[in-house]
Amino acid sequence: MLSCFLVFTSHLNGTPAQEHQPVIYVKHLAPPLRYPQLARQAQLQGTVVIRVKIGSDGSVLAAKPLTHDEDPQANAHPLLRDETEKLVKNWTFGCANCSSDKSYEKTIKFTYRLEGEGIPYDDTRVSMDLPDEVIVTASPVECDHCPPKKKSNK
Repeated sequence: MLSCFLVFTSHLNGTPAQEHQPVIYVKHLAPPLRYPQLARQAQLQGTVVIRVKIGSDGSVLAAKPLTHDEDPQANAHPLLRDETEKLVKNWTFGCANCSSDKSYEKTIKFTYRLEGEGIPYDDTRVSMDLPDEVIVTASPVECDHCPPKKKSNK
């Protein structure tokens, strides 16, 4: 079901006026189900800022991860950028108040974080505040070749 969003602003004289601002939303997505395995093993984390060019039918025409020069928040390893690009290319978008015959763009921020002690299983947690931000969090992989940690006698 499609909801209509209206954005209200005020004129200079202070009376509210209705404006039809474009409202981009995600219609269909395959959420990130796991922290990228190789990135988790290598303990890679960071932020991917991706610019998505969307066709008038809602399909993704292009998904381009931005560099740090283009957006100071973008600092992720190329492996995370590539995984994010592949993921977003399968999404479908919609736009209320957009021209039906023109493409449009949306920038989405993906944050990848590793927290806690290493564990042998995948405990990925995903938080989505779409269409603006996705946070993917997991524990690092337990080191299989490291000496066991000594327990303190406290």
